[in-house]
Amino acid sequence: MKNRLAVLILPLLLLSSPVDASGGWFKVINVTPIEMTANSEANFTVSVKGMGGERAYVELVFRNRSEGFDFNCPKMIKNVFPAGVTDYECSVRAGDVAPGNYSFVVDTAAPGARPGKLTAYINVIEQKSQVEAIYDSTIDYLRDMSGSGDSEPELSENSGGASPPTGAEAEAGEALPEAPMPGAAMAILSLLVTLRSFRKRI
Repeated sequence: MKNRLAVLILPLLLLSSPVDASGGWFKVINVTPIEMTANSEANFTVSVKGMGGERAYVELVFRNRSEGFDFNCPKMIKNVFPAGVTDYECSVRAGDVAPGNYSFVVDTAAPGARPGKLTAYINVIEQKSQVEAIYDSTIDYLRDMSGSGDSEPELSENSGGASPPTGAEAEAGEALPEAPMPGAAMAILSLLVTLRSFRKRI
């Protein structure tokens, strides 16, 4: 009976021994958020934590990748110390993919260590059209113009600044500078209306 138990237990011990050979395991604990547009490239960081009592060379493995994404890390293998966190600087390039949320899995591979995978996500946003970009830049320009007009330097009585010309001086040719006509502002507003109506059509 003892011999039969030994025969049954021995294979189990042989199977379990490589898992604990490194004295622990290594887990992906964080992947920085990824937001990008189609046909572009984005950088992100993968953090791996040593969960055991020994260090090891840990390789990143990308699994379950959505079609249209290519991953690259200049250093796929790094020396991860026990109870320490090691960062891997990586990048992903998106092809001609539709806007939406995509997922992938980052796993660890080390001699004698069990996997420590983590699911990460990619948020692909819609790229702004040329009309929308012009519209946003025009809005920002108008905001800057309105903000700059609120603060005007004030001259004190003893500041030594030149006083505005009197009526006689104005009649003699010293005309006051005229305030800017609202023609430019009206042109910008009409442009905004045109852009807004065009954007609704598309």
